[in-house]
Amino acid sequence: MLDHATNELLTRVGPGTPCGELLRRYWHPVGYSSELAEAGQTKRVRILGEDLVLARTGNGGVLLVQERCPHRGASLLYGFVEEATIRCAYHGWQYNAAGECVERPFESAKASRVCKKLIDSYATHECGGLIFAYMGPAEQKPAFPNWDILVRNDGVRHFEVQDDLACNWFQVQENAVDVTHTFYTHSKYFEHLGMRDASGFGKPFKRFGFQRFDWGIVKSWEYEGEGRGWGNLMVFPNMLRIMTEMHWRVPVDDTTTRIVWVSFTPNADGAQPPADEAPKIVRQPARTDAAGRYLMDTFMSQDAMAVETQGPIFDRSRENLGASDRGIVMFRQMLQEQIDAVARGERPVANVYGGAPDVTDLRAWMGGYLPMSCAPDPTFRQQREFGDIFDESHVEYEIPANSPVMRA
Repeated sequence: MLDHATNELLTRVGPGTPCGELLRRYWHPVGYSSELAEAGQTKRVRILGEDLVLARTGNGGVLLVQERCPHRGASLLYGFVEEATIRCAYHGWQYNAAGECVERPFESAKASRVCKKLIDSYATHECGGLIFAYMGPAEQKPAFPNWDILVRNDGVRHFEVQDDLACNWFQVQENAVDVTHTFYTHSKYFEHLGMRDASGFGKPFKRFGFQRFDWGIVKSWEYEGEGRGWGNLMVFPNMLRIMTEMHWRVPVDDTTTRIVWVSFTPNADGAQPPADEAPKIVRQPARTDAAGRYLMDTFMSQDAMAVETQGPIFDRSRENLGASDRGIVMFRQMLQEQIDAVARGERPVANVYGGAPDVTDLRAWMGGYLPMSCAPDPTFRQQREFGDIFDESHVEYEIPANSPVMRA
């Protein structure tokens, strides 16, 4: 359990909060390139408690600035986007990507030409059909990690979109290091698909373990009767790598989280899609019925039930953790350590400083094959023995022989 002060420290993400300052040191997805396909298009964005506007400029770039014009408070969502600037549609004040006001009509010539930073603005980067933002200090900006799923061009990339989650980002990301919930929360998913003998998630665990590494936390598990280890990666601070997918848990504000889900399917023959073909965006079905009950028929609706019913911000002073929650404890310790590191002026972990590699390749692995047509490329299906995944520093938990999950 956590006391109230620590819970507040790890959950509040707005400007000036310790956790918010940490999260601003990373690149976060804030939009899809296809949403700004044409010059002049704009999109409202809310992230880390700030209301912002994305705009496609005439030179093909993307601006990210605060929504409210500092002159009289009108929304820049309706601004006139020019070559590399956005002009307020109310009185014509014009701003560049650095947030400087480069023109103020109806003022003196001297005042109009003064380049003074008046609005918040943030760096952007496009990769693989996504637009990312970095909202931290410019002098500490890391290189963008070129995730393999975003830069590979020998297959098909698509995005899965769902409604925002009505809860804090931290409880959503804690779920990413929770191994045992899959046994109950997701065990019926493949039955829903008509694969009654194919679910892997309802099989009893033998053991599972966790270990920190340069990018976050490795989690792995072994089913009873199998020697092979299954696993995936919690990439710090708010990502999850599952086979050919990457999921970002983007903090919209203290009580709202957006899941950005990217999936990549390699072509068996390595063929490349047309260069101008945008990744497909798949809208996920509603998670609840007309009465507001969770449908529990997809991974997304099942996880939404688990995290949203904890409340907008879970009160962790009321929880009762067990030995099987070691991954969650490890993540909490890591998050608090990195918040403290940023407060000391240090760089946080899981970032790229200096030149970024052409490809940042962090792959999960499978101990066997689930009946899912997600990865015909065998390089994505890395089979590993459980004992080969960790070194001596890992934390392991072996399921007691009398545990209820060991029953046939």
